[in-house]
Amino acid sequence: MESLFKVLIVDDEYFAREGMKKTIDWDILGCQVCGEASNGIEAIEYSKKLKPDIIITDINMPGISGLDMAFKVRELLPDCKFIIITGYDEFQYAKEAIKLKAVDFILKPIDEDELIEAIKRSTKELNKLSLNRALEQERLLLDAMRGRFSDKKSMVDGLREAKIDLNIIRIISIENDSYNERMEEDSMNKSYMQNKGIRELIYKYFKSKCYVVDCHLYRVAIVFEDNEDKDSLEEMLNNFTKEVNEVLNITVTLGVSNKKPLRNIKESYSESKEAINHKLYLGKNKIIYFESILKNDSHITLDFTKEKREMNLLIKAKDKKKIQDKLKSIFTRFKIYKSEEDFIRGVSVEIILEAFSVVKTYDTYSKGEELEESNIYKYAAKLNTLDELYEFVYSYLIKVLNILRERDAAAEETGIEKAVEFIDHHYKEDISLKDVANYAYLSESYLSRKMKKVLGIGFSEYITRLRMEKAIELLREPNTKVAKVALEVGYPDYRYFSQSFKKYTGYSPSEFMSAKP
Repeated sequence: MESLFKVLIVDDEYFAREGMKKTIDWDILGCQVCGEASNGIEAIEYSKKLKPDIIITDINMPGISGLDMAFKVRELLPDCKFIIITGYDEFQYAKEAIKLKAVDFILKPIDEDELIEAIKRSTKELNKLSLNRALEQERLLLDAMRGRFSDKKSMVDGLREAKIDLNIIRIISIENDSYNERMEEDSMNKSYMQNKGIRELIYKYFKSKCYVVDCHLYRVAIVFEDNEDKDSLEEMLNNFTKEVNEVLNITVTLGVSNKKPLRNIKESYSESKEAINHKLYLGKNKIIYFESILKNDSHITLDFTKEKREMNLLIKAKDKKKIQDKLKSIFTRFKIYKSEEDFIRGVSVEIILEAFSVVKTYDTYSKGEELEESNIYKYAAKLNTLDELYEFVYSYLIKVLNILRERDAAAEETGIEKAVEFIDHHYKEDISLKDVANYAYLSESYLSRKMKKVLGIGFSEYITRLRMEKAIELLREPNTKVAKVALEVGYPDYRYFSQSFKKYTGYSPSEFMSAKP
């Protein structure tokens, strides 16, 4: 809620002061009368204590005039707005009021509507001034948080000049947990309204000096003077997040920095971001304190090449239990070593694409259009926690298993299951369609037609794919000899293997080994 503007009424006539106090609806104008003075000297003293936003003053008073008082107060309160009232329509007074940049110059007897309009103009100018100052303060704070000042002294001086009155600060980064869902629904307006609601609740709960900074579309930061003890801070943040949930029907995650001097604002912001990044491991709707994060300084670079290959074999074997166990093992390692978020997303997508390659090997892609790569990247990017990523990857692996099982069921129904099994075990040998048909007790023409219908490809293309996929796997091994790989996948002629490999992958075997795509 916006605070009311403070008004000081200055007039030596008691009934004039009372009339202004009682006949005007100050609340509806966004104002409150904070005090009254009967002469200029009193007005100066009250201005020092009360710091009014608007002063309504008569000119003719005992002691010093209202204009002289206004010029002195202006030195103390440069943003204060003045409404000048006089019983004399004299040019000299009007000229002085212009110098003072008074909002209005009103003649007695006071026309109430004229005074109300002058007050409205004053509040409008004050609101504009306040907004401009708030935007400038927010810009400067964001520059300071991102380390854009040349040195700490110039940064602190710049903040002080912008009336940012902070000493020992703490920064809290706040993320709207439903932001990615909003983007999925393409509802920018709803996100804007939620962020506005979060801001309003911040000002409700943070009673000390605080500034709210928009860092990203999905994150705001609170920079505040921290005079709270730890228990009071925790209670305040718990109440804040609870009301956000109740009022806005969303959850937020908070990353809380340690206390630091204002000059260390960049470090404080980094701490708050590092804390909130642990949402990946700890989950949403949490208050995460930087000081409670266990640091992992070992900088271990994890390699999941072996696990991805094993997962590929388990997919081919369609072993659901072992697939689940292997995936849990991979994600447990992510958690133990606190892997970087981008690395985790990358490995997650690679696991899915490896499984997807098995589907494409059997050319059942048309049955699995929901596995399009663009969707995989799109959905992986919007997930915020390790649990969400695990469920996402696992759900895709189950989809792949279901597609492969459908293929097996179709093969069994058409009587070619034995034929496919024979090819899968003997593709390295020099086998023909006739060999396979004889083994499965089928005619060559029937087998050819059914393979195309069930697998989407004919015998020659199917056996070529099996050989090429195995060759790709072998060529990724270190110190591999191309000639040996050619023999292992059923190509006695090295040159014919190289031609087939390039046609299938776009690389020659030697180019593939160098690039290791």
